[in-house]
Amino acid sequence: MFRTAREELPALRESGAGEPIEDRKLVVRYMKAGTPVFDVPGDVSDLIDPAKSIRSGPSLVSDGEWIWRVDSIYYLENYTVAIPAEFLDHVRGRNYQVSGAIDVADPRFDAAIAAYF
Repeated sequence: MFRTAREELPALRESGAGEPIEDRKLVVRYMKAGTPVFDVPGDVSDLIDPAKSIRSGPSLVSDGEWIWRVDSIYYLENYTVAIPAEFLDHVRGRNYQVSGAIDVADPRFDAAIAAYF
């Protein structure tokens, strides 16, 4: 979901989860509760089903530690895709509760945005 291919990352279609994520709905709810840190208006095509689109897909959301794209939430909610074990451990360790105190002026957000472009 980067603008250019990343050799270190699998293609979305190749990232099917080896084992089911039993708490997928809780993880999706957690991701949806994150704080928006960078808004990209407009829709993007669903990379698995191009007949569908994802509103503001490239927009970035955070919980103060991790940053993810809005379309990541969509794919996790609608398809069996892999998700980093470190992120799952992080979400579970927070008992699926996003902290309310996020400093969107944190330089890590700028670095994440720059890495995307």
